[in-house]
Amino acid sequence: MNNIIEIQNLSKSYGTIKALDQVTLNVPKGSIYGYLGPNGAGKTTTMKVLVGLLRYFDGSVKIFGQEVKTDTVEVNKRIGFLPDAEMPKNDSIHRFLSLTAKMNGIKDRENRISELLNQLGLRKLRNRKIGNLSKGQKQRVGLVNALLNDPELLILDEPNNGLDPIARTRVLSLLKDLAKSGKTILLSSHIIGEVDKIATNLAIIHQGRIIEQGRRSELFERYLKHGKYIIAGKLDPGKVTTLEYVTSCELDSLGRYQVTTSGEINEEQLLLDLIQKFNSKIKYFSSAEFSLEDLFLESINGQLKKGDK
Repeated sequence: MNNIIEIQNLSKSYGTIKALDQVTLNVPKGSIYGYLGPNGAGKTTTMKVLVGLLRYFDGSVKIFGQEVKTDTVEVNKRIGFLPDAEMPKNDSIHRFLSLTAKMNGIKDRENRISELLNQLGLRKLRNRKIGNLSKGQKQRVGLVNALLNDPELLILDEPNNGLDPIARTRVLSLLKDLAKSGKTILLSSHIIGEVDKIATNLAIIHQGRIIEQGRRSELFERYLKHGKYIIAGKLDPGKVTTLEYVTSCELDSLGRYQVTTSGEINEEQLLLDLIQKFNSKIKYFSSAEFSLEDLFLESINGQLKKGDK
């Protein structure tokens, strides 16, 4: 089986609001699949459909080759799910995890719980009530809960939400190790830089529609036709963006200009045009690496421009 998740033409509405519009998505076995989009784009709705929390009538959703709406219980036995939801506040970490492990028929559950708590730096907190934990600690408890049944597929909704840098590094390392061992991971996140560190495949959803998807390397190869430059000095963004190959010219947090270009224009041509055409005073000029955040913004901005027409 090449694809663990196969979604075909999935649509889902809440009253008159269409949350998902003809979504088609294939998640290959062993991949870390980054599912990106603005708030309200449809990421969480997709994940709830995958684990059977939301019913669907239009389209097909298969996991392990089984249709989710008819085989929900069997499919979920092989899935670990981290939702963006509250856990019981009055339970201790250990009691909550023990109950989950018991309900799922997990053998040797005490050793399994201890192993995962150690991996995620929660061993000393095992008897603390969940209601007294920080957001990041709760997130790690949720991840332990998702991993208890040693799932073949992990579906993670904002797994790094609320984590400090050390905890984020720990979680990212764990996810990479899980993928190396043959697990498949579908994760959504608004922390695009974190996804960029581990994702092998990507999909970008906007207003319920998939606008980009594929292997990370293939998407970047397509977008590497664009250029990105860091420039310090005196520029007039209004004039710079009149150059037909310039797609944006914006100040960054350090007071430098970030200029992006399209097509086959090289940095020498850009520098000459800035000096000769606009008499720009350049103090610093350097090319920069095109990032996943750039790819994301280019995709979303392209959709917004289409919507304006």
